[in-house]
Amino acid sequence: MAWQIAGTYYAPCSCKVGCPCTLGELDGDQGWCSGVILLDIRSGSIDQTDVSGARVALVADWPRGFVSGNGTGRLYFDTGISQDRRAALEPVLSGKRGGILEAIGSLVPTLLPAKEAPIEIRAGDDQTRATVGDVGAVVVKPLRGPTGQPTRLQNGAFAFRDHITLGNGLGTYFHDPEMRAWASAGHGEVEEFDWSG
Repeated sequence: MAWQIAGTYYAPCSCKVGCPCTLGELDGDQGWCSGVILLDIRSGSIDQTDVSGARVALVADWPRGFVSGNGTGRLYFDTGISQDRRAALEPVLSGKRGGILEAIGSLVPTLLPAKEAPIEIRAGDDQTRATVGDVGAVVVKPLRGPTGQPTRLQNGAFAFRDHITLGNGLGTYFHDPEMRAWASAGHGEVEEFDWSG
């Protein structure tokens, strides 16, 4: 195993609650799609480089929808990350090192040069709020059923994971100067992950 990372990811997008991409639809709610996957990596190693504690956001736009591919994205690394850790993470997170992230990488073939920005995460059971410098904010509030259990989607028609916990992403926005400015219309996801390749 050349790499392994584990932690929590938060993934709001521009669609309404129940993003059509998770059900295999090619087009986003607005005829296009923008989204972010914010990774809070609690533990991990890539070719013997320890990447524990790293925080990285992949922000991307798609002309139709996530499933349609042809996306443009950018990685934002938390400030203060060492160059060796960033060099280890970048090919993994762009899908070039295989594993589950290869599927995402194939849908975002154009990656703009990575940037650094302070990433602050305030996680809670009822809501998580995060900021990525002055370019964006991530908000995910898990949806819950009548017994208080999280609302989950199992075995989505197009999914690179077995299940996702659905949330509300209202309050999320990004305005990278080289990509579409967008705000979430409501869809969000939060899930623990343990990926390797």
